[in-house]
Amino acid sequence: MNHFTFSACIAFPICLLAAVAGLLRRPGAKLNRIFAAHWFSIAFWAFFVGRQADLIQRLGAFWWGWFLHLGCVLIPTFFLHFAFAYSGETSRRKRVLTTAYVVSSAYLALNLTTGLFTSGTAYRDAYAYPHPALLYPVYFVTFVASIMYGTLLMIRAGRTLDNGARRALWMYLIGHVLGYGGGMDNFLIMADIRIVPLYPFGAYLIALYGAVAVFVVQRRRFLEAAPSVLPPLQVEQKSRQPEHALA
Repeated sequence: MNHFTFSACIAFPICLLAAVAGLLRRPGAKLNRIFAAHWFSIAFWAFFVGRQADLIQRLGAFWWGWFLHLGCVLIPTFFLHFAFAYSGETSRRKRVLTTAYVVSSAYLALNLTTGLFTSGTAYRDAYAYPHPALLYPVYFVTFVASIMYGTLLMIRAGRTLDNGARRALWMYLIGHVLGYGGGMDNFLIMADIRIVPLYPFGAYLIALYGAVAVFVVQRRRFLEAAPSVLPPLQVEQKSRQPEHALA
């Protein structure tokens, strides 16, 4: 069994379910829409990884690689957007998100019109991947930086939550770290680096991340208890003034 592609096939429906779960939990809520966009981009990417043999035949290697990166490039951008929306952080939100979306659009345009982002397709015994070109390391750095910054925003926001909501957040973040750690295998193989068991089993952790997301959204009210949705714990405490202060 080719676990590298099979694990992505497993991750695809679970991540798609996470996107749907977020949308259905609070239809119309902006936070939920951004959450769903993040998970849909992961599912979209996983589909093109898992079904690569068939899709390369149908679309051609160039368009398979471009659609693969359409999902991949948007994953950190949507996650960063979700982290800002979840935390309620507003001071740097517009500037950072505008930069993130512009940079992501530039990567996709470069990948469509030049050979500076990826150049050609490499084939190995069990998988294929777009060959990284001159600007690809820059993309990798921005990918990691976006994920780390968004994660720190969510950790910092968790300080304002009550115990139940904080536990849900930490469950999500543990799955998040495992999922993105497993997903790093897809960057490593582009440098022909195979680290067992990360290769070829890394994407199973993405499936686990998706399952955790579904659980905390449906059973732990993860999105409803976001700091941007509920008043911070400190605000609630300050509002409870002693009776003698009202006299």
